Amino acid sequence: MKQSNSLLEMGVEELPSTEIDFLIQQLVAKLPEMLERERISSERIKVFYSARRFGFLIYGLSDRQESYVQEKRGPSHSIAFKNDKPTKALEGFLKSNSASLKDIEVRREGDREYVFLARNVEGLPASTVLPILYRELIESLEFKRPMRLPATNERFVRPVRWIVAMFNDEVLDLELFGKKAGKRTSGHRFLSGELEVNPVSYFDDLRSAYVIADQDERRERVEHTLKELESSLETNIPVEQDLLEDVVKLTEYPTPVPGNFDKKYLDLPPEVITVSLKTHQRTFPVYSAEGISNAFVAFQDGREDKRGNIRLGYEEVINARLEDAHFYYFRDLSEPLENYVEKLRGILFQVGLGTLYDKTQRIRRIAVRILQLLDASAEEIRTVDRTALLCKADLATRMVQEFPELQGTMGKIYAEKCGESQEVALGIRDHYTENDSRSVCISALIVSAADKIDTVAGNFAVGNRPSSSKDPYALKRKVDSVLRILSDSGWDIDLRELFEIAAGYLDNVSSTALSDLGKFCENRFRFFLESQGYSYKVSKAVSTWWWNPYRGSEIAAAIVRAMEERVLEDVMVAFERVHNISKNHDSVEYDGRLIQQNAEQELLNCFMTIKDRVTDALKKRLFDKALSDLSELRHPVDDYFDNVFVMDNQIDIRLNRLGFLKAIDELFLQIADFTPLLGTSIADGR
Repeated sequence: MKQSNSLLEMGVEELPSTEIDFLIQQLVAKLPEMLERERISSERIKVFYSARRFGFLIYGLSDRQESYVQEKRGPSHSIAFKNDKPTKALEGFLKSNSASLKDIEVRREGDREYVFLARNVEGLPASTVLPILYRELIESLEFKRPMRLPATNERFVRPVRWIVAMFNDEVLDLELFGKKAGKRTSGHRFLSGELEVNPVSYFDDLRSAYVIADQDERRERVEHTLKELESSLETNIPVEQDLLEDVVKLTEYPTPVPGNFDKKYLDLPPEVITVSLKTHQRTFPVYSAEGISNAFVAFQDGREDKRGNIRLGYEEVINARLEDAHFYYFRDLSEPLENYVEKLRGILFQVGLGTLYDKTQRIRRIAVRILQLLDASAEEIRTVDRTALLCKADLATRMVQEFPELQGTMGKIYAEKCGESQEVALGIRDHYTENDSRSVCISALIVSAADKIDTVAGNFAVGNRPSSSKDPYALKRKVDSVLRILSDSGWDIDLRELFEIAAGYLDNVSSTALSDLGKFCENRFRFFLESQGYSYKVSKAVSTWWWNPYRGSEIAAAIVRAMEERVLEDVMVAFERVHNISKNHDSVEYDGRLIQQNAEQELLNCFMTIKDRVTDALKKRLFDKALSDLSELRHPVDDYFDNVFVMDNQIDIRLNRLGFLKAIDELFLQIADFTPLLGTSIADGR
């Protein structure tokens, strides 16, 4: 079959960088599947994007769809033929499928014979199929924030300016969003006009028009340029991946613009300079042996800036930005950081939850309670309380109001300038941590957990509860972070108590709100365990431990080890037999005097011994031992059910036996609800 190439390019107004990654993911995932569905083979697909276009090139494309044999079952033989002649039923089947008698055969299927139609269906030309496929693909794309196009009232990422759709040198019959496909595209907005392209020379054609359409080539160009500048300037220019990707997304022909800002701004903390350069101007800071220098490297979209006008523009904007930062920084330093705590009274935290000052006081109380549960020293409590007091103070400074990205960072810097301890300073900066709970100081972890617990409890109290599709206050992420902190830090404390304490500092928190919060946390704990590699069944079994994520995580690990060591099999057999018969019984009361048979007495003796051992093991957090102890119940339980009829005709005997078995069931449930694990294998653990 002949090999061909095809091109689809959508020319649009500037693509938002926030939409590009998801857009490309969809094209990469959907296009191969659609080609396979349409029986069109290809050797390679190249998806591309730039600031004003996106699309793909398909190389080694088959010229036609692959032909196939179409088979269709018709009426049964007894209905299709009468006296060996076709009936009206068969004639209707043949007519509806444009077939004749020579196209059919009779085959047995099950206990009856049927007429089958089998014929070779020729594949359509690719040039006929591709326009339909491309339309379906583009119309299936989803966006975070689509807009309604004024010309056609359709929804798309941005207004469409042109479409190129080609199969070899042939223009495909495709129209989308009021634009008919052609072979003409646009070069660089300011440096080139329209030009004709084709699937073979597309990238070369556009390169000559100052457009590097291949994002991989643009990325290599930026990285190579930075390395050359590093060498020529004898400096260090770190390539931060997010900044690199921003430059790649925002330009079609990235060209370096080296520049310098006024040296007096080197008096600012390096964090302020880098945020101003990277976040606000998307430029790369330059470092010398002494640290950050007053040089930078920006990238413009176009040819080399020989006259230096673009460099002067960057320098003017950056100097102005740093002048503001310089003024705010030294003004903020005119008074100690603690003075800004009082100013938090004038900043609303959230409707219904008071000011940032109110929140700070709640964080302090919750943090101190966490430390008390951890048996912390008086000195540790003083340090964490100081951290909690100052953790939001920088939000009242002019620097953070002007540069919100520096919250926490400026708090650390100002704390150090005011003589606060390193533990307090780092705690202020790092209490915003979401995921990296193993590499920050203890004060940061405590204050971070307290901060998030307060926010989550407060939002549930005022009715701001996340749904499956909406979570405007990021409560899922905050709960996940709290669970991770408690689990990773090995804090054997009760999260329910902390939520109740947090609710106690708020007005009129209903019991329903706390109940809903518990269910929410249980679901998040299951998600947390699955993110750690545990199976759904294991995470479901221990999800009731959400209130103590450290113990829950340790029990999940112990269950997996018990699976691997074949210990869990005995546990599960004993649990299943006891649980199935007692699960609907609501009492654990039983009278030992009514235990009559030998098998009953043997199980009672074993249960009493193992109950003490399991309780002691749980108290000492020896979860592997607790499971091993439980496994010893299997044989006494088997003997019990082989020799004892639980549902005795005498009501008192029956209820006593059910209460006894319920007590054994409750012992299992102290470790986990093993119900989801019934019938599991080793592979079901992780």
